[in-house]
Amino acid sequence: MIEDWIVWMAGGVAIIIVGVAFLKLKASERRMYENTHKLRIYTDLLNAITELNLAGGDAYKMDIAKRNLALTLNRLNLVGSTGVLKGVNDLLDFLNEHKEKDYDTLRLHNILNTLVIEARRDLNPSHARKVEEAQVRYRFFAPPKSR
Repeated sequence: MIEDWIVWMAGGVAIIIVGVAFLKLKASERRMYENTHKLRIYTDLLNAITELNLAGGDAYKMDIAKRNLALTLNRLNLVGSTGVLKGVNDLLDFLNEHKEKDYDTLRLHNILNTLVIEARRDLNPSHARKVEEAQVRYRFFAPPKSR
């Protein structure tokens, strides 16, 4: 009788362990799936910003770049972390302040660095912390804005 009780208890514990492991695996899969989509949107954001920078005085390229940025921002608003969304707000404020004017490239680079740092924190906090401790500064191409 005691042996039967021990077998039932061991079976119950095994079922609980398998269940917990399954739930943890599913949670991990979900995080990976979400991060894959976030990475795509964060990459699209940086690409859209680059397109704005490269459009220069070409009105057609600028219209396409603005459209791509708008569509990316719509998707970003659905999945972006708080830090990324604040960085995007800073970027948009900066771009609106300097419409049709030259702008401070260093300030733009600082805003873009903040965006990358926040995106890295959102996607992989432990790796982001290591990179931040190394005091890495990200570099971006931003030609002077032509009038």
